[in-house]
Amino acid sequence: MSLFARLQALLSAHPSALDAAPAQTHATATAPTAAAAPADVDSAAAPPVCTRYLPAGQVVVREGDPGHSMFVVLEGRVAVLRGGDNGANTEVGRLGAGDFFGELALLTGTQRTATIVTVEDAVLLELTQAGVRELGKDYGVKGEQMQVAARERLLADALRSNPLIAALPPDVQHDLGDAFIPCTVPAGETLLTRGQPGDALYVLIRGQCEVFHTHGDGRQSAYPRLEEGALFGEISLLRSRLATATVRTVTPCTLLKLERDVFKKAFLGQPDLRGALVRLGLERLKHTMEVMGEPK
Repeated sequence: MSLFARLQALLSAHPSALDAAPAQTHATATAPTAAAAPADVDSAAAPPVCTRYLPAGQVVVREGDPGHSMFVVLEGRVAVLRGGDNGANTEVGRLGAGDFFGELALLTGTQRTATIVTVEDAVLLELTQAGVRELGKDYGVKGEQMQVAARERLLADALRSNPLIAALPPDVQHDLGDAFIPCTVPAGETLLTRGQPGDALYVLIRGQCEVFHTHGDGRQSAYPRLEEGALFGEISLLRSRLATATVRTVTPCTLLKLERDVFKKAFLGQPDLRGALVRLGLERLKHTMEVMGEPK
């Protein structure tokens, strides 16, 4: 039985959930940003499974918010929006009946990576952590399956935006998807410190990071900012060298993290991945030498 069919069966087994959702109000305008996003509910107080009847133009979840539930589209369609540097939302895709979203924030503790807005009247099934556990207990849909789906979605984002990963053989991409750990980091946190050992390889999925070199006199020279899809940490990971620059988050960031020990055990011998990372590292080392050689 498909995931969608199992969720439908679960819905029919919980008819009281149809009355659990509070009344929804129509958005005052059709523009996605005009509708107010309902606040994420407290998962401890919310029913494990309930149905949401939402009008067109309603924001379901907002990018950057914490996530305490996931959703399955039973009827209608929703748009997936992501914010740009200018604060405007850009549509990057649409989901229809049988698709689901929000599983990443629910199962990994990361923030919402996109804003979801109904583009027509829609019926959504909302599940908390308890609801996902009910799926496993009664219908065999395991949380691990949702976790795999979440990581596959993140890896798809990385493939879209990072040519190095996109060029790897499919089997290596698949192994990376299993090995990467998603994480959310607040703004202002240092991920790599110049002169200190790096502990992981990172792929930046959402947000921005600043990169800079600190000279002996305390003066800082900035590199171009890291944008979505950027991969970093490879020099320390591959060459057992100290980080050559400091990387710090400018905005809240969602990243994929590959731990050093996992990389050494599973990927160090992969010639395609190792070769691509070596080339990237050499380019960065050259750039670092140029920055360090700037006249004071």
